Formats: sequence, C-alpha cells, structure tokens
Amino acid sequence: MKIEEIRRMHEARLLRIANVVGVMIGYKITGGDMTRALSIVLLVEKKIKEQDLKKQDIIPTKIEDEMTDVIEVGKLRALQIDKKARHRPCPMGTSGGHYLVTAGTNGELLRDKRAGKICIGTNNHVGANSNDAQIGDPYLQPAAYDGGTVQDDTIGHLLRFVPINFTLDPSECAAARFWSGIYNVPAKAFGRMTRLKPVVAYPVYNQVDGALIEVAENDVSPNIVDIGVPKGVRHAELDMLVQKSGRTSCHTVDGVVTGIDATVGPVGYGGRFAYFSDQIIITKEGFSAGGDSGSLILDNEGYAVGKLFAGSDAQNITIANPIQIYLDQLEANLVTE
Repeated sequence: MKIEEIRRMHEARLLRIANVVGVMIGYKITGGDMTRALSIVLLVEKKIKEQDLKKQDIIPTKIEDEMTDVIEVGKLRALQIDKKARHRPCPMGTSGGHYLVTAGTNGELLRDKRAGKICIGTNNHVGANSNDAQIGDPYLQPAAYDGGTVQDDTIGHLLRFVPINFTLDPSECAAARFWSGIYNVPAKAFGRMTRLKPVVAYPVYNQVDGALIEVAENDVSPNIVDIGVPKGVRHAELDMLVQKSGRTSCHTVDGVVTGIDATVGPVGYGGRFAYFSDQIIITKEGFSAGGDSGSLILDNEGYAVGKLFAGSDAQNITIANPIQIYLDQLEANLVTE
C-alpha cells in the first residue's frame, strides 16, 4: 500500500490527537537535516514531552511500517495583509488620508459620473481635511500617521468633496455681514479691540461626510480586505446585520442596525461641530474605532448600505451615511467588478 493511501486511511484519527493541526506527506528530518525518506508528517502547535502527554495523544513513530515525523508550527490562522502598510495595487479597507490628516480608511472604489474617473471613496475629514483642503491635494497610502509621505506614498489626488456645514463657522448671510459691519464702525472709532463677527448659530444639517480621490486604475483594487468586492447597494433596515473592514479595528461583523433616519449632533471635528440628519446607527461594542473613518459598511451578503464616519466615546455605536445619499452627493457609482 502506498504511503499516500496509508495517510488517508489514518488521517481522521491522527487529527483527533491533541495538539495536532495537520497531516501531510513529506521528507523526514533527522538531526536538523532533511533526508530523502518519505514519512507521514504531523503538524503540531507545540512539541510536548512524551511523559507529559496522555497515552492516546502520543504520536507513534511508525504507522503501518511508514515512518512518522513531527513539526512544530504554532496555531494556524488566515494570513491578513498589514492594513497600515503601503500596497500597490492597494485593496480597500486599508490606511489612507490627506497629507495633512493623521489616518483614515480607503473605503471603496467609485467611478466618477462626470468623467468616468476611478476614485477611492472616503470621508471629507479623511480626504479633504474637513473642508480645509484644496482640490488636487495629495492623498497618501499609507496615511501620514502610518509613515506615508508625499514623496513616496502619494496614491492619488483630491478630486472633490461634499462640504461639511459646521456650527459657529463664519456666516455667508449678507444681512448679518452688513449689520455686523455697521456695529463695528463705532468700536473701531473708539479704539475698542472687540469686533462683531457673524457666525452660523443654528445647525445646518448635513447628510454626508464624503470625498473622492482620483487614482490610477492600476494602483488600486476594488477588493475590500476580508470581505471581497461589493455586490451592489441596498437600503439599511432595522435589525440588519452588517460588517466593515477598516484600518484600525479591521474586519468586524454582526453590527446591528438599530436606527435609521437618525438626526445626530453635535459631532466633534477637532474643535468644530456639525449636525447630521438621515443617518444610520449601528450598535455593537468595538464595531469601529478611530482611524476606521471612511470604511464601507456592508450587509452579510456583501451589499453596501452605509459609509462610516463617526462613533461614540463609549465605542458602542457607529454612525454612517446612507450609501445612496453618499453616492448621489458625490456624483459617483460603486465599482462592483
């Protein structure tokens, strides 16, 4: 009987031995040197002295006259890419950001409706520095916080973004600007240092925190790490289970949509604050963390439902823009192939 047949006959029994994680045919190693003698090789998490093993867990030196060998390999796990490293072509779910931003997530590939350009989709606060960027600014992969530099790691450039309306930002109201100017005349005449400045005092609700980063098609992949290529878009529904792949907390699953059509605020942006309407609320502790902003949120079948942009200090809720509103305001389509 051939050694391959013997291995197959005994495989199930051998895999039940404690500490064994694999069985294969290979050359026997003796004294650290590989011989040319075939053997039935058992892969174990850790080599343990025979006297410390139960009788049924001792690996025989021979099986039906075929020699055995034991190789220590540790625990087996699916290998993942380093999301904070540089990748070309770059899959989605990895580190990226405007060159003046710490770090966020490359969410998905989008096709610009205006000119058909391929773009990385992310948040305004990741790709456009919370409104403070200029069109054409460099976008890094990996992000600056993860070691990316403009010289070596620019993967694309800001194409456009949806501006965020912040409270207490300067007001563009003509009447407010006129009257503040009138009241500032006597203050200046009397040498006062204080001036009136019109600001947005009441919330102007946003729906989207989004930006498009133009990239070369050969430098990116539509594949989202640990998830795959999105299949399309769907509306979020209450009790829907969702997943995401982000730079910081990687692949998280079984988030539960506990709120739709939510109005939230103030959402903090490093000293500035904004309000949002029509949002999706996902509940699960640890579903997202800082640096995951920009991640695409998908249902368990791989359909996109939202765009992650915020969360709570307690890390028990995640907030997302509805995917179709996000795509419509960015004037883009999701790449699904």
